[in-house]
Amino acid sequence: MAVRLVKPKNFKNTEEITEKNFNEIMSDLGVDSNFAIAVSGGPDSLALMHLGKNYSKEMKINFLMLSIDHNIRKESSKEIEWIKKIAKKNKIEFFSKKIKKNIGKSNTLALARAYRYEELSNICIKKDLRFLLTAHHLDDEIENFLMRLIRGSGIKGLSSLKYKSKYKNTGLMLVRPLLGFSKKTLIKYLSTKDQAYIFDKTNVDNKYDRTRIRNLCEKLIKEGLDKKRFKNVVSNLKNADEAINVSVKEYLLKFVKFDKTKNIYFKLNKFLSLPEEIQHRVLTKLLRLIGNKNKKPRSKSISLLIKSFVLKKNTSSLLNDCSFLIKDGFIYIKPEKKSFRNELNIISSVSRNWTDMIDHY
Repeated sequence: MAVRLVKPKNFKNTEEITEKNFNEIMSDLGVDSNFAIAVSGGPDSLALMHLGKNYSKEMKINFLMLSIDHNIRKESSKEIEWIKKIAKKNKIEFFSKKIKKNIGKSNTLALARAYRYEELSNICIKKDLRFLLTAHHLDDEIENFLMRLIRGSGIKGLSSLKYKSKYKNTGLMLVRPLLGFSKKTLIKYLSTKDQAYIFDKTNVDNKYDRTRIRNLCEKLIKEGLDKKRFKNVVSNLKNADEAINVSVKEYLLKFVKFDKTKNIYFKLNKFLSLPEEIQHRVLTKLLRLIGNKNKKPRSKSISLLIKSFVLKKNTSSLLNDCSFLIKDGFIYIKPEKKSFRNELNIISSVSRNWTDMIDHY
């Protein structure tokens, strides 16, 4: 099956993204060493490729193009070959990887996304790259907001896309420099490069949640809720989220202590006086800091744990490979696995380690 290509349009009434503007964003985000760009062949990632190429030249640093073949669609292998030719034409080092894991029909896009990031991060770490750039843009952020809103997410979920974030328990930074720009802006930029892009039929397949949300988004925009207003709403949520994060960090640094056996403890009454959102985030952070780092506890489980703190005394419970004990007005948390306990001993011995770990999760 041949690769289906689309010629970019020059949307005259759409804002522009300039290479100077992009370079300033990248500088503000601290991308100061060799980096990689995840390229799928769509208009957003190809725009990022051209912008990244200019930035690497200005900064005199190298960058790689990385592509992942999810092996879901029949034409995916040919698309990777087409992207490889684009990389060669632009004299960019290129690496690709085919995912061999079976991706079933249930939750296909989410699984593909998880496997993609796993493979991309592995390549970056092997190549000793600190930054991985992805082409998430304003349309993606709006779609993500609507999906989370439908699922009943709180402030953290509704403002989940960040310009810069760490990938899991690694030193790799995920950078999304295009979050402030619409897809039309990126297509308009591609028109200046005369760069065709791949048509991805999954983007118009209504069996996927994101496609249906994209259609809903277009309807809302036609009703007057334009992208600038969406952008302002998400920006306000991110500011609120950051304010909450600061409060959580202050609480953890000031009130969470280590006892002689290196278990973590804090006052029950002081904890229960916190706003509910901060209570949830404090416990979520602690559970990932000293327990299972690759598993985020469910909000419902956290709520039940807090309820047990309110209703019961001298009780114990287990969550995320951590045990909780209420005793003499304090909450004690102990990691159950030996590997977690050893790491906690290291963290507790140097206060700077504790601060760094808090910032990480």
